[in-house]
Amino acid sequence: MASTLPGIGAIPLGEARTLPGISDTGPSERSAATPPASPTLTSLADLCARLGVAVQIAPGLAADAPSLRGGDDPRYQLGVELGRGGGGRVHLATDRDLRRSVALKVLQEAHLSDPLRVQAFLEEAVITAGLEHPNIVPIYDIGWSPNFGVYYTMQRLSGGTLADLLERAKRRPEAARTFGLYRALGAFTELCRGVAHAHRRGVIHSDLKPENVFVGDYGEVVIVDWGMAQLLGPDGASQVRAQIRGGTPEYMAPEQCVETGSHLGVGVDVWALGVILYELLTGDVPFQGADPQETAMRVLIEPLVPPADRAPDRGIPPGIDQICVRALERDRARRYPSVDELLGDVQAYLAGTRERARRAEQIVHAIESASLLLGAIAPPEREIDAELRRPEAQLDLERLEALRAQLLDTYVPAARALLRGLELDPAAPLLHRHASDLYWRLFTRVYPSRVRPAPGLAARAMDLLTGLSQRASAAIVRAGAERSGGDADTSTWLTVVQQIAEQDARGGTAMKQVVTRVASLGEIPLFREMQPANLLPIAEACTEHRHAPGATIFAQGAPGDALFVLLSGHVDILRDGAVINTLHPGECFGEIAVLGETARTASAIAVDHVHVLTLDAPRFRQIVRERGEIGVAVIQALSERIRVATRREAALRSLAGAILSQHGDRGP
Repeated sequence: MASTLPGIGAIPLGEARTLPGISDTGPSERSAATPPASPTLTSLADLCARLGVAVQIAPGLAADAPSLRGGDDPRYQLGVELGRGGGGRVHLATDRDLRRSVALKVLQEAHLSDPLRVQAFLEEAVITAGLEHPNIVPIYDIGWSPNFGVYYTMQRLSGGTLADLLERAKRRPEAARTFGLYRALGAFTELCRGVAHAHRRGVIHSDLKPENVFVGDYGEVVIVDWGMAQLLGPDGASQVRAQIRGGTPEYMAPEQCVETGSHLGVGVDVWALGVILYELLTGDVPFQGADPQETAMRVLIEPLVPPADRAPDRGIPPGIDQICVRALERDRARRYPSVDELLGDVQAYLAGTRERARRAEQIVHAIESASLLLGAIAPPEREIDAELRRPEAQLDLERLEALRAQLLDTYVPAARALLRGLELDPAAPLLHRHASDLYWRLFTRVYPSRVRPAPGLAARAMDLLTGLSQRASAAIVRAGAERSGGDADTSTWLTVVQQIAEQDARGGTAMKQVVTRVASLGEIPLFREMQPANLLPIAEACTEHRHAPGATIFAQGAPGDALFVLLSGHVDILRDGAVINTLHPGECFGEIAVLGETARTASAIAVDHVHVLTLDAPRFRQIVRERGEIGVAVIQALSERIRVATRREAALRSLAGAILSQHGDRGP
């Protein structure tokens, strides 16, 4: 439970002070104000006895609760102690009138005559009772008993504290697995909801820590122990808490270490939530000293180690790492301004994670559905393959048509499943592989096989080819290269794919675009020695742009952020404003600055209407790094380009020198 931090200016609660609402009375006056002893029965019990009413049911009474009979207090029968701290004790108790188990908190006997302690205890009960929320412990009753003094009752919580869960997770790997990241973040959001509600009611908890958070048997999260709670604004000025500087050092915000309660704001709870999140992520608090004073000093001056750096083996997601770091900003202007905003960021992360998980699950389902369908037609596929290997004169055309119809009846739902998956994630590599496999199954067995199918089957096949090529054209082209024997001879499959793309005016656009780009790149000296299959990733990464006459494609001194392939039009290359070269269709420019990661040494200006392929520099460098054969070819081509350019520049220097020499010989 909450305790003040000794040695940093806390007002001892045992020291009597005159506060608003409490008179400075002497012992005799306080004794006179003591309530008289209660009768043997409560008013309700007395009424029931007179009427002969006897309620026998007690569904709210726990098995370990004290008996309904016996005891000195007419309303409550005290049982075992559940916990203590901060001058109070919590007991399991039985409410005789409602016949249920409750948690009953009393002020320890030594403090019963201390006005400050009594006021602080009552304020705690009143504040907690005013915060009705599913994530805040509900208060049932408040009163005074001649047997155990001032008290209040609240819900008896099941389960254990968040501190217990964290400790079990440290000691037992299986417990850590059951209380993993997403369950922990779910509990954290519930905790934030309770704190945000309190803030909306003008109350800060100021002693949030895992020991004060209960996680129930059904996953419910409940905040307890509001003994250090502070009302914001003028209403909190009369509180005992307003004059106290304290809390639990490991969870105290920097300002909480140096300021009293009346000067604190919602930022102290934001900070404490950040510490709890840090502990959920790493298993440890961010700042820990040998004693409270050292801990407070570390909180004030020690640099924060981000959770992902503190526990690199836990795979802490970057998004959550950043949220935690912002909650623990020492500068209050940079810290989350409210728990609502902190909660919003955590919820947004979890929503994105759930959506990604949902999509991943649907993608897996799409692939499994397609695979199950395609796996069932292996026999007719083998049969049709054997049939198509026979000489044309020996073909059983009727049987061939029947087999094709059978295959299409399966290919259609399989394609639909894969296309649904591609709508969810257009870039999923596994979906692209399965889509390309289905494309070539269809292509080789149904249409446009060497034996043309009937018009109806041909139309159905073309619809599938079109749909698949629009979604996975690059993967289809790549798979075609692999089927044709890799890099040995890629011209055949490029020609075939080009024909497929052109056969249907409605579709094939995406595939035709990729194939056209491959062909265009293959005509450029930089890429001429590469096999078309190796040009495919470059073609995929390109975008197309058009520039009007006089437009600047890039400027001298600008970063080398892209290379360009001139498809049509002309481009002037200018250095210091003077034209040093004019480029024609089929030429590549800007690549040396891209690979060298240097600034442009010249400008490129469109002479007329220009159409270019543009390749982003980071993507091109990545392709060159990842594909060794492409890297070698590019380096060889660039070496030749540099050799030619160097030779040309040397010739220009020689010519310029000769001209200057002749000019010098003539004299002025």
